[in-house]
Amino acid sequence: MSSEEPRSSATPGEETPTRLVLGTAGHIDHGKTALVRALTGVETDRLPEEQARGITIDLGFAPLDLEDGLRVGVVDVPGHERLVRTMVAGAVGIDLLMLVVAADEGVMPQTREHLAICELLGLRGGLVALTKSDLVEPELAELAAEEVRELLARGPLAGAPVLPVSSQTGEGIDALRAALGRLTRDTPPRTARRGPPRLAVDRSFEMKGFGSVVTGTLVGGEISVGDSVEVLPGGRQGRVRGLQSHGEARDAGAAGQRCALNLQGIPLDELARGQTVTLPGGVPLTQTLDVELHWLASAPRCEGPTAASFLIGTAEHRVHVAPIGGEHFEPGEVGFARVHVEGEPAVALPGDRFVLRGFARTEIGATLGGGSVLDVAPPHRRRSDPGLLADLTQLAGGEPEAALSVRILRCGLQGISRQRLQLETGLEELQLRKALESLDAEGGAVARAGEQLYVGRASLEAVEARLLASLDAFHAREPLQPGMPTATLRGALPENVAPAVAEAALSGLAARGALQLEGKRARRPDHRSEPQGEDAALAERLCAILAEAALDPPALRNLTERLGAPAERLLPLLAFLEHSRRVVRAGGELFFDASAVDALRERVQAHFAEHDSLDTPTYKTLIGTTRRTAVPLMELFDAEHLTVRRDNVRRLLRG
Repeated sequence: MSSEEPRSSATPGEETPTRLVLGTAGHIDHGKTALVRALTGVETDRLPEEQARGITIDLGFAPLDLEDGLRVGVVDVPGHERLVRTMVAGAVGIDLLMLVVAADEGVMPQTREHLAICELLGLRGGLVALTKSDLVEPELAELAAEEVRELLARGPLAGAPVLPVSSQTGEGIDALRAALGRLTRDTPPRTARRGPPRLAVDRSFEMKGFGSVVTGTLVGGEISVGDSVEVLPGGRQGRVRGLQSHGEARDAGAAGQRCALNLQGIPLDELARGQTVTLPGGVPLTQTLDVELHWLASAPRCEGPTAASFLIGTAEHRVHVAPIGGEHFEPGEVGFARVHVEGEPAVALPGDRFVLRGFARTEIGATLGGGSVLDVAPPHRRRSDPGLLADLTQLAGGEPEAALSVRILRCGLQGISRQRLQLETGLEELQLRKALESLDAEGGAVARAGEQLYVGRASLEAVEARLLASLDAFHAREPLQPGMPTATLRGALPENVAPAVAEAALSGLAARGALQLEGKRARRPDHRSEPQGEDAALAERLCAILAEAALDPPALRNLTERLGAPAERLLPLLAFLEHSRRVVRAGGELFFDASAVDALRERVQAHFAEHDSLDTPTYKTLIGTTRRTAVPLMELFDAEHLTVRRDNVRRLLRG
């Protein structure tokens, strides 16, 4: 396999570290491609049409070896106004900018738009190559340099070096190379070096004998030969059969490297620029994003929801963008916005940069603004909601704890899983664990609900309060019950309480001694279910009547007549006696003396010691009562799994 990126002079297999990616930008015909050729020896205009017309139409790539073993990948982008989308596709993966301005023309419209785009993409390191300096007098070259300095003075590249060069004579090339070396050492990476690996596809093709190949700049974590990968959107999965960086075979590709991946199991017709190659299940797809948006000063006032073209990674989406916390964006304003994606979903993570373009020209082209993704799974809240604005302000700070806290707290009683938090934030495992441990610390706003679920502490406390209130109400309503069935207690919670949150609340209350869990019941620690006063005397009279009746107890209605008490008063007492193992309930509303039932159980077991089966007439003789009570007792022992009925006889299940 070979990518479109030619081999460097490095010995195959030799580790020449690629630290950063350098991108060119500038107006058409200002000499970007010739300058890259002078620096690297590589002709990045590879298409016949490009070579015939003398302009770059598609992205070009080349390795640039610098002193001290440094290597940068160079992305040469087209400068023509109609190819700005291609330019953005190349710029999204770059860390350093080489703005190219021809000394004989100076700053031009695409110079301004390319610079604006690079600034919107978060580029903070760069320099200016003043090309074609051999074609003008020194005074004119200095005027062009001063014009460039004035252009940069208002942005993040203010004070960047402006170096006169000539790609034809070689003048200034060594000085430019040295300046690029210093810039590479001093500039931190712009693109993500942590989290899920992602390669935004900028080119796809087929190599005979190898199959499908995609190229792009890798960000996030590492991708290795043999890895299973997923192509988004679409979800087609395959395997990395081979990997190259600048024409050299590698076992793995690291963030910041230009890579070519040979994908096994994915046909070429399912691959295209705009897709993302990542590990399965590692990156979310989204139709709605909340973003921090810088609306360019050169753009017209944004009046409410606006149709635009949304460029992220190497993809382009038709979207509607709407201000959050206001009704419009003034030129030059920075604020928050919601982006609704039409058609295929976008592949994005918080921190990803994007560019927004309109459908009408302004003084520097059609670019309206750009910024940073904050949330790829925003809640369904009104854009005027002050709480939404407060959450986005926290997310804009970029702290992992804030990213997690906002997402956990807004999930309310449902909580959110650890897996979902990792997917929505793109945090790597170590970052995620440390941030969650920090949030889980005592007194924090976030609590853990089980091993994998997190919930706001206030939400968990609200669930705990609801459980205690329900338990107190049950004790007041059923004072003789030893406790409330935990299933009933959970059922008293709102439907939107996640089961794991309910369990965490129960466990937390039990651990603190606010309630006690006994089997399948819960009770307050100070709850006592024994009857008092007249109820205690009535319970003893019940026990005496049932003991005298043995296995032929009176029906409930007869008990109410004999004791002069309504069923509503007797039933709680009978339930208490049942729990106290003094009474056994069978057949609905029949209550037996527990010792009489125990004696019958012994007789049944004694029968089976000498016989294999027990027929119904013999069973009735053992019981010694009529069918009214005999059948419920037989069914009681069946329910206890002492016996089992088969045809017209019963057999012993356990001794």
